[in-house]
Amino acid sequence: MQFYKGRESVGILIGALTLLSAFFPDLLFLLFLLLLSFGIGRELSNALDAKKVSYFVPLVLLLSSYRLELGIFAVLAFGFLIAYLRWSLDSLLKSVLILTYAGLLPSFLLLVKSHNHWEFLKLVFFAYTVDTASYYAGKLFGKRPLAPRLSPKKTWEGLVGGALAGLLFFLIINKPVLFTIPFVLVALLGDLFKSFIKRQVGIKDFSQLLGEHGGLTDRFDSVLFICIFWTIVLI
Repeated sequence: MQFYKGRESVGILIGALTLLSAFFPDLLFLLFLLLLSFGIGRELSNALDAKKVSYFVPLVLLLSSYRLELGIFAVLAFGFLIAYLRWSLDSLLKSVLILTYAGLLPSFLLLVKSHNHWEFLKLVFFAYTVDTASYYAGKLFGKRPLAPRLSPKKTWEGLVGGALAGLLFFLIINKPVLFTIPFVLVALLGDLFKSFIKRQVGIKDFSQLLGEHGGLTDRFDSVLFICIFWTIVLI
């Protein structure tokens, strides 16, 4: 399923849905997050040829939303169960990766939203701002490859553009500007982490759900990494 082909059109749609979701009641937001989590888990499972793992992802998120420790236990327990049934160490490693990425990490978004819906908006739009600025700065000025084996189109010029946009964003929302570079690097790590998986399995995008943005995994990669440190440092 593909809604729009234009990058800008999809970007506006994602931004509008994010803005709307920030004001959902907690139960409705959890349902929204469960759908997002399952979607990401499905994309990862398909890419890694571990399709049944995605059905355990919402359970991990539910347990993580109650207690993070339960979520960690669920990742290991469900991962072991799947691996035991297939009698495969490879299945164990893939399952733990998928359950952690798609089930455990989104629980930090719920934690931020439960603390303050404005903080949730700031987090997500910081990631969007850095990502968008990096994309266009790289497209206009990019000459020096940043990590060609992982992301051939990513450049140092794009990284600088994203960092400047992140700095301006932190100034506007009154966050400590000293955290700009660390958070930009965390966003970059999220992007490169996702790219590593794609390069290893030989795909361009995890899906075509969001047109030029790729799939849910492609769109929310930086958000899922940033939200961990946002809960520690900025709330």
